[in-house]
Amino acid sequence: MFNEEISILKLLSDKYSDDVHISFAPPKSIGELHDFELETGVVLPVELKELYLLTDGFDSLASFMNLWRLDTIRNHFIEGYNDWFNDGDHDMYIVLGSDGACNYLLMNIASGSLLSYGDEGETAQIDSIKDLLCWNIDHIYDNVRDFEEDETVNNYLEKNADRL
Repeated sequence: MFNEEISILKLLSDKYSDDVHISFAPPKSIGELHDFELETGVVLPVELKELYLLTDGFDSLASFMNLWRLDTIRNHFIEGYNDWFNDGDHDMYIVLGSDGACNYLLMNIASGSLLSYGDEGETAQIDSIKDLLCWNIDHIYDNVRDFEEDETVNNYLEKNADRL
């Protein structure tokens, strides 16, 4: 489901390695996803599971939002890492990632819906993991210093313009 997005993120990382460098963790197995859900009591949406079957998270200083490894998410969840979240009941959310600064990717535990949460308490709904990946591609492509047109990325962004 996300092979195209992962491929483009890798292309950007390779092409603009000085500015972008994205590290992808090895994928998780279905058994590991099941273990995560049993240990935390959090059921991951199908879309998120599909991404974790491709990569156990990714990290880049150039990304709009990074996705943490499942071990990191589990440890933070068990330790109560979301206690800083003050917009409603923080027990309703699990933290899935960050931009490396003060913005976080949250998932509503009951509904599986995603949102970004900023350091000022502002939130933005994220409709899908595909949207999140598309935003990352667009953000990286717009913020590369030595920008060169790339037909593959341009075609992808044009095809997904409704997501941006």
